[in-house]
Amino acid sequence: DALDLAVFKQYPELTEDDIKTLIVDDKWLATLQAQIETEIERVTQQLAKRVKELEERYAEPLPAITQSVEQLSDKVAGHLKAMGLEWAL
Repeated sequence: DALDLAVFKQYPELTEDDIKTLIVDDKWLATLQAQIETEIERVTQQLAKRVKELEERYAEPLPAITQSVEQLSDKVAGHLKAMGLEWAL
């Protein structure tokens, strides 16, 4: 209560510049800066996650994937033929 009373007594002595400093610089700008930093961090994390996803998706080159598909297709065809299944393409 004593602190509140001391603060209330200071109000009439504040200049317009003091009020602007308290409200704009100390309160609004600090809050705005914190929100901007939070948003930058969120966007940075989102971009990093997306880059990692793309790196994982495209880590193996297309020719290697194509070769693997061909080898596996041949293997499946061999298994099906061994089971007695034949077909014409």
